[in-house]
Amino acid sequence: MKRLLLASVLGACDSHSSSPPTTPPPPPDITVIGADPGEDTLREIDAAIKPEATAGLYWLPYVTCHDCEPPTAIVAYITPDEATARAIVAAMQGKLRLGLPYVVHTDEIGASPRGIAVVTGSFDERAYAEHAAAGSDAIAGISPAVVDIDKDYWKEAPRHVTVIDRGGPTPAWSAADLHAVEQTMSESSDPEAQNTLESQRRWMQTELAARKPACTVNAGDLFVVEDSELEWYSFAPVRCGKTLAYVPWTRSLLGHAVIVMGTSGRHE
Repeated sequence: MKRLLLASVLGACDSHSSSPPTTPPPPPDITVIGADPGEDTLREIDAAIKPEATAGLYWLPYVTCHDCEPPTAIVAYITPDEATARAIVAAMQGKLRLGLPYVVHTDEIGASPRGIAVVTGSFDERAYAEHAAAGSDAIAGISPAVVDIDKDYWKEAPRHVTVIDRGGPTPAWSAADLHAVEQTMSESSDPEAQNTLESQRRWMQTELAARKPACTVNAGDLFVVEDSELEWYSFAPVRCGKTLAYVPWTRSLLGHAVIVMGTSGRHE
């Protein structure tokens, strides 16, 4: 089992600082995409769902909270098409809570039909998920679905989705070039190639930079990839056309998580 604990700690205070703590502003009202904010039922549910509860606890297949139960249900737009998934993500920008949407393969959440899931919320009660889905617009011809979560959520997934993070164009190197450089590093007597994981990372990047990339990928690009193609926590698989290629893992959103839980520690 390959698991990773990655979290963005928001508003953390330095324990050695003498500055007095500040009180954060109250959270904004929740707005369900496409829903009528004047609807009585929506107001009642919005009052019950804290922004922290739908901030995007990405627990699959990585351990992000050992003590947290998975949600009962999530809401996701599901499509087999990468271009459609990109359009759905783009339509969500700035409209959801921090950490949402996140993109996973349906293999990771046990959903069907098989494809890419753009997750827009997680809920402790299925009724809340159903209401959120019903109040959300179709995007690119896709309506959101409610996915019941299997409590056996540690299972491995045969497929994943590599999403390229923010920033400029990123070079992607062919699998052949990557593996050739890895072999050269393993045989090198250069201390930088052997000392630490950080020095090895720098050494690899320097060697790869001397080779012509197979292509470049851009922020927001996403690719369905096989579990067997992952170079765990070092290089993330992408596609140059139909050809397998790799970018530095940190240029992807694989295994990244934002955890902002409410005081109840539940998906409300």
